[in-house]
Amino acid sequence: MPFQALDFQSTVISGLLARLRRQAALYRQLSNNPDGEAQARRHDAGLVLVAPTGAGKTGMAIETLARFAADERVLWFWFAPFNGLVEQAASAMRAQAPQLTMLDLASDRRLAAVQNGGVFVTTWSALAASNAEARKARVRSDAGLAIDELLVLARQQGLRIGVVVDEAHHGFHKAKQAQALFRDVLKPDYALMMTATPRDGDVAGFERDTGYRLGRPEDWASVARVDAVAKGLLKPGVRVVRFLARDGDEKQLIDFERLALRECTQTHRAIKAQLAERGIGLTPLMLVQVPDGKVAQEAARKFLVDSLGFAESAVRLHTSDEPDPDLLSLAQDPSVEVLIFKMAVAIGFDAPRAFTLAALRGTRDASFGVQVVGRIVRVHPLLRHRSDLSPALQQGYVFLANAESQEGLLAAGAQINALRTQAPELGSTVTLTVSGGQQEVQVVDAGRSFALPFAPAGTVSSDHSAPLALDASGERIDAPAPWTIAAQSALGLIGGDGAAAPPSLLSSTPAGTAMPLAMQVAQGTLRYPRRAGVPERIASERLPAAPQDFETRLADFVDFSQEVLSARMKLRAKVLRSESEVFDSAGVSEGEQDIWATLSPEAVASKADQIAMRLNDANQRLIRQRLLERFRTAIEQSGAVPPDDEEELEQQLDLVLVRHPTLLSRAYKAARLHELQRPAAVLREVIESDIPLAPAARNAYGVFENDMNPDELAIAQLLDAHPQVRWWHRNRSDARSADAVGLYAWDEGDGFYPDFVVSFAERPTPDGIALLEVKGSHLWGQPKEVEKGSAVHPDHGRVYMVGRRKGEQEYHFLLPLKDRLEPEGVFQINRLRWV
Repeated sequence: MPFQALDFQSTVISGLLARLRRQAALYRQLSNNPDGEAQARRHDAGLVLVAPTGAGKTGMAIETLARFAADERVLWFWFAPFNGLVEQAASAMRAQAPQLTMLDLASDRRLAAVQNGGVFVTTWSALAASNAEARKARVRSDAGLAIDELLVLARQQGLRIGVVVDEAHHGFHKAKQAQALFRDVLKPDYALMMTATPRDGDVAGFERDTGYRLGRPEDWASVARVDAVAKGLLKPGVRVVRFLARDGDEKQLIDFERLALRECTQTHRAIKAQLAERGIGLTPLMLVQVPDGKVAQEAARKFLVDSLGFAESAVRLHTSDEPDPDLLSLAQDPSVEVLIFKMAVAIGFDAPRAFTLAALRGTRDASFGVQVVGRIVRVHPLLRHRSDLSPALQQGYVFLANAESQEGLLAAGAQINALRTQAPELGSTVTLTVSGGQQEVQVVDAGRSFALPFAPAGTVSSDHSAPLALDASGERIDAPAPWTIAAQSALGLIGGDGAAAPPSLLSSTPAGTAMPLAMQVAQGTLRYPRRAGVPERIASERLPAAPQDFETRLADFVDFSQEVLSARMKLRAKVLRSESEVFDSAGVSEGEQDIWATLSPEAVASKADQIAMRLNDANQRLIRQRLLERFRTAIEQSGAVPPDDEEELEQQLDLVLVRHPTLLSRAYKAARLHELQRPAAVLREVIESDIPLAPAARNAYGVFENDMNPDELAIAQLLDAHPQVRWWHRNRSDARSADAVGLYAWDEGDGFYPDFVVSFAERPTPDGIALLEVKGSHLWGQPKEVEKGSAVHPDHGRVYMVGRRKGEQEYHFLLPLKDRLEPEGVFQINRLRWV
């Protein structure tokens, strides 16, 4: 049927046509200059069309091709992002522009079939991948010529080659074979790149990989969202709903996915009821976007049917990794109310019935947000230009199981809002420059000036007196010959004859690390005695091996009080339901309310396992068995009836352990820490080494031991240089070593051996001892390491934690804040004076 372009679409189509016609005129001007034509192609053949999903990109592109076909003979290749979208594009083309000749790769690879131009609708994988179908199209056979041959013959017959890339942001340029096909085989005279998610990285990558220039955003054709909304193509807004745990400790336990499905279902059914009230014969579609994997898809389907009451026939799954005809038919089938699909298939399928989408997983990427919005933003033809629609029927709704995904949606909204309806810049001006009998072509953007005189391309100076040097971008720079040769030779980077020095000379020991010759040739085991003034004994802690009946003893010490047991039925948690508008750049919440969310049994069980695994010396299977026995008895003794089902009893125990996370640790300490021993760590008289150790002024043995990582060594050097440090000792972390200074009472019996024992002048502890632990930044968020930040030794006081962020020079004291270690003041050794 004829395409009725709307005002904003006509603006874009006219601009695209003007560019194509200008390019065609440029080629005619350069008809006798192949090099100039190639330069003009690379510089100005690329066109970009940016428009929100649903604004009519496909229709505008088809109309542009159809009108241009009246002027020029062009053989077009229309690349859809997936196989399933090939027929969708071809059908739209046949319906909208019957004057365009539709070509088939399987049967029309003949010069007679393409001599008047036409369109092959295909995918990159059908021509560029190393699969059987691609090989067939690239090899001559009874079915026809190889595409490569056909293109050569078509050009000889005066045809131009055009390429349309639908969903160009999908990144065909990331595939080496597709890059080569575009750059070396197709070499298009016209290239139209269509996208809803323009990204600078993609544009730069395309230009780098293909040599084709796409220009700047102000040079592109684009469509403003507000124009498409005004014409009834897009919904005025998209609401994003996210859920925030009121209690941070419960965040990991809440089943946000089921909550998102439940809330999405309520909105879907409200929309369905409103459509029926208005007599609109349209079944709304609820979309559910799940992570890749059959388990996630089946779990969502089961919850929708078993818990939310959808008929099995109304909930359908699409399991392919890309949109296929089955997905497209499901999106249009009115008997389907819910369509579950993978994250990977978010691109490019039309679902005008869709009002709601539950995103069960997500990223913070703006392109993800654009694709999510694009699935629900279209207006169904039955709803266009109706005045009786409620606000709910004019909105799309996205329910996020992952609240952080809002960042991607808001970024998408800002990106879409930034688009303005504009035609592309008209293009370039070409000039021929004759210099010294050579003809050169210059292609210059509109409004730019020509560079005259024009130096012939490829000219290289014959002056070899100065060496060739390149800067970081590969541009030539002049380097003085004396520095390049004489100075580099003096540094040993090249030989005296200018040749590169052998690799062995380029990998010498860094400055400052060379050892005295006498130490390098020392033979035998080296002994370093403990310095005078360093005590032989330092207060420590030890915990003997657990008794055989430890699990039974531990279970008996668990305090299953009435208050504790009441937690076994607390299956829900309160969350904040926050609703905002995607296209509001500020992302301000416009509606908030508290709702109840169900805890995830799997998350609760996992958390309970983590709590139990913290118990040192406990057999996990046996402790679980003993706890269940004790838990059942405690329920009976409270006057309640325990569940008959063993799995339900386990779930209730998990709830109790999670709601009371210190329950087991308190039982452990009551059952075990009375056995805590406090023997002294006995420092060795000497330490031995097979290699020489660097001397240290204040170390207990006068050396820097060689088992320290770079951070530990840096702290040791600071300690060694400080005048108020009387001595310092590198502590062992092996519980079996008699000289290891440890802490056990700080935790559920897990030994903690700080990195350094430091004697500091005027510190009010025995021998002025302070304990110091150096922590790499990659460990600052680990729960066990965070707890160590609060560890206290009964004699030596708190353990100081020290570390630095990756890439930083200064070290900081670390304090446990919430769920991680955070810097708190620059590390100053003077602070070790205070307990």
